[in-house]
Amino acid sequence: MDINLPPRQHTKARKYRWFLAGLACLILSLAVFWYQSNSVMGVARHSLIIDTAKRGPLTLQVEAFGKLKSARQQIITTPSAGIIVEVVRKAGQSVKKGEVIATLKNDDLALQLTQMQQQLEALKIQYEIDKIRQHREMLTEQATLDRMMGKLSTLQIRYRAQHELAKQGIVSQFSFLQTQAERDSMKRRIGSAQARMSQLHTMHSKELAITKNKVSLKELELVALHRKVAALTIRAPSDGVIEQMPLAVGENVQSGGYIASIGNQKELTAVLQVAQSEAQKIKLGQRVKVMIRNTEVAAFVTRIDPVVTNHSVLVEAALPSDLPTSTMPKMSVEAAIIIENLQDVVYIRRPSSQSTVQNGRLYRVLGADRLELINVEFGEQTGRYIVVEQGLQAGQSVIISDLNHLVQQSTTLEMQ
Repeated sequence: MDINLPPRQHTKARKYRWFLAGLACLILSLAVFWYQSNSVMGVARHSLIIDTAKRGPLTLQVEAFGKLKSARQQIITTPSAGIIVEVVRKAGQSVKKGEVIATLKNDDLALQLTQMQQQLEALKIQYEIDKIRQHREMLTEQATLDRMMGKLSTLQIRYRAQHELAKQGIVSQFSFLQTQAERDSMKRRIGSAQARMSQLHTMHSKELAITKNKVSLKELELVALHRKVAALTIRAPSDGVIEQMPLAVGENVQSGGYIASIGNQKELTAVLQVAQSEAQKIKLGQRVKVMIRNTEVAAFVTRIDPVVTNHSVLVEAALPSDLPTSTMPKMSVEAAIIIENLQDVVYIRRPSSQSTVQNGRLYRVLGADRLELINVEFGEQTGRYIVVEQGLQAGQSVIISDLNHLVQQSTTLEMQ
């Protein structure tokens, strides 16, 4: 049998009870938020960085870092292939002109040198043999000419004798004409012999000249080979510091291969890396302060690389010749490039929360423990300092610690 129960009377009351509980939570949350927004937060004085605004001259400069390099570098290569058998000087060591840096070995060059010396000696001997042979040939020709000259003299005497006798009819006209023909023939033979001797002399001179040229050419080749052998001993071309020496004992170096680079220790250039955002401020000729092991050295900008690499620009600054004795290429340095000298500005140390924006909010110190949140308009930045255009006067102190999260909430602070 079905039993009809009466409807519950407390359902509607329960709905109102939940609504009132939610409203109470909302009111409580708003109260807590209002209390926190209007509360005063205490901060320890020793945890804050306080700086006082100053008025006066300020130098605008761009901070940079980099390394020193030689203004004039010399690359050492070898004209001879070989194997490294000794490394005498390494990177970072100073060398004097002519000092040995490394030694190579090439057995093929030594063999070529011996062979070429033998070839030169053979050519010199051949030259002397040619001179002796030519002299003998000239003696033979001279002896033949002398015999012909003797016969001509005999024929001349006979011709003169028969000429008178032929007039007297003692000697027949035939004998006289025969003697005359023999004399004339001998004269022609003597003329041919003399011409042959002249041609032989010319030929001998040219032969000797050719052989002598071969000797001279072989001597030049031998000198060049001697230089190649001498080049197996690598020497410093000038005074300086070895900047790079990548080779080790046992390595094979080809002809024209790189051995080392030497830099002049007295003529150095600072190669600096400048942030891309600051590079537009830099111009040629600007003064640069370079710190070399706690010693400040004056330099000036000589080159600005037009290419941006890894968000930075390379700037080169020429250094003077009178540098600290410990200065050498590849040394890391810090530098400041002088952009402009401001004469009368208000400036403070750059707040930790300040980057590149021109406006900011800082807590100003009013008294022993009171702080006030103020708006400040900033100007140029230089190193640790930043120019204040508006919102702060000289002598006023501000908090430069990073309190950006409190500034965004406009929290009231009190120093303790």
